[in-house]
Amino acid sequence: MRTQSVIFGYTPIRLRSVVGWLTAALVLGCAAALAGLPLLYGFMGLTLLVIFAGIVTHYPSAVMAASVWALALCPFSFGIETGVLPKVFADEILLLAYIAILLPVYWTTNRVWQTGVSKYLLIVAGFVFCQCLSMLIRTDLIAFRNLLETYILGPMLLVVFLQEAANTDCDEFFSKAVVWLTVLIAVLSVVERVLQKNPVLEQMELEGGFQYLSPRIVAITEGVYRPYVTFFHPSETGTFMAMGLPYAIRGWMRQRSWLSAVAILLIAAGLGVNATRGVWVGAALSLLLLARRPIMIVVSTIPAVGLGGFLVYVALKSTPFMQRLSDANNLLGRFIYWQLGAEVFSDNKILGVGHMQFQKVYLDYVHDQSEIAQISITQIRVIDNAYLTTLAEHGIVGFVGLIALFICTGILLKRFRTRLLDIGLVRQASLVQATQLILVIYAVSGFFADVNEFTKVTKFFFILVGFGLGTAMRSLHADEREKAKITTSSFLKPELVR
Repeated sequence: MRTQSVIFGYTPIRLRSVVGWLTAALVLGCAAALAGLPLLYGFMGLTLLVIFAGIVTHYPSAVMAASVWALALCPFSFGIETGVLPKVFADEILLLAYIAILLPVYWTTNRVWQTGVSKYLLIVAGFVFCQCLSMLIRTDLIAFRNLLETYILGPMLLVVFLQEAANTDCDEFFSKAVVWLTVLIAVLSVVERVLQKNPVLEQMELEGGFQYLSPRIVAITEGVYRPYVTFFHPSETGTFMAMGLPYAIRGWMRQRSWLSAVAILLIAAGLGVNATRGVWVGAALSLLLLARRPIMIVVSTIPAVGLGGFLVYVALKSTPFMQRLSDANNLLGRFIYWQLGAEVFSDNKILGVGHMQFQKVYLDYVHDQSEIAQISITQIRVIDNAYLTTLAEHGIVGFVGLIALFICTGILLKRFRTRLLDIGLVRQASLVQATQLILVIYAVSGFFADVNEFTKVTKFFFILVGFGLGTAMRSLHADEREKAKITTSSFLKPELVR
């Protein structure tokens, strides 16, 4: 492996490395067969990793896309108990394998390890450190697993996809894979909303350990059924779809094809039946940022939007869907969560009460607030605000780390996009712009839900950020190489110089 900040392009794995790895795996496997069954399983796993490394080296785009599809489509609780603290979940097996083989692949091939964003990665490492400090206060098995899935595994995936995107010409293939994955989730959401049934989650509820808001419970509470698909919560499903929307819009703006328009309409339908209001706000704000004059658009459309909203409310006010959207009690209940979160933070300012520990301590701060809204004050599980949750559970240290991550990511993406536009790489700049909108959607949705504790969504966020940064780096370095070639040719052939 060479550590450089210049990309020389994608190079295939060395044949002698493959032969050496497979031979070593075969010898070790034979030795394990004599030594015992557990060791045999271990060497079988090593052999599979070697094979996976070969596939990654030759078909990185396909593996990157398959990893994201597996993350989204594998039900969130499917996995293998290892007998130790972490549980290996099915939706992250390919991602974990990718992390395991990343350094060996770079050591045994001519692929180049990118160091151009080392300062940014130090900020990411600082973010992880700040979040992990809260584990010193209080923790449990579920909290440990969630922290591992989000704040530790997520940044690791950012590094993986940054390096792979910087070494592979995969931007269009991967972005299309994300678009059609989002379309599939949207279609499944519509189907689940129509059928009001999710057999996989129903089985999980029967096994215990998961609260599924089934149609029966929704009918009893006079609510509206919201599709889960394969996610832990409908809000996570909606956030995941919204984060794929910028890629779909980018595809339509570049091609203006009917297929791209259909993809956007299907995603919009999925977001509609999902009924996650915070996601709607994040998606709408990201769309406004695409406009040249967003303030003018907002001012000019206020009358039409207001009249349209009023007519829709009058026509659908008796439906559960509209009742949920206009339920003042739901909003008051959220204010209660936020007030409790602020009070918990006021007594635990530095490191908070510990990751996912709000539920265990908030009752000490309740003062007859259940009379304000018709909620069970003893059944509050989350604060429904990623920033207040970070303050309450990770303190000011964790909050500063989170805000620094968002700000530095936004600044770096803006700089990359500006440089790409300056040299005329509009297509690549549009991909970086899509990553900027994903950052906006994730950050804005955090005002209405604890998106930082959604394992699939948080990993997806870090993956897309890493992919956007890596694509920008590859494009910029490729342009530098072309300029270097032209300069050399001009020197060797003076007639090329005007």
